[in-house]
Amino acid sequence: MLIDDKTRAFLEEPRCCVMATINRDGTPQQTVMWYALDPIEEVIHLNFTRGCLKERNLRRDSRMSITVEDGFRYVTLAGRAEIVEDRVQQERDVNELIAPRYIGQRLGSRRWEVIQGSDRLGVRLRVEKVHARV
Repeated sequence: MLIDDKTRAFLEEPRCCVMATINRDGTPQQTVMWYALDPIEEVIHLNFTRGCLKERNLRRDSRMSITVEDGFRYVTLAGRAEIVEDRVQQERDVNELIAPRYIGQRLGSRRWEVIQGSDRLGVRLRVEKVHARV
């Protein structure tokens, strides 16, 4: 197990992450995102609009990382992304895992209704490396 209990507890608090992908020229591309740590697997769930730079980067090179910070306490997780095209799975990930962390269960469980009109993609970061100072 790569993610210990103390690190898991830190990641389960409702902070945003900075997601990093690799641009074509090798420089980092970073975006602030909502995320959720899978309750069972060492996987991070994210969701964003199709067609953005991070999608193109991940289709070319699936390596990515996220950093979650709280002052000098932080966790960086790195691994490979799996793009989730399935809309039913995306809706489940958004309503059950991601949105409730940030806007509460009542509103979060219906978040997909707000974003379903946009063309979306899910991403699952399979954690391969952890660096934590929590």
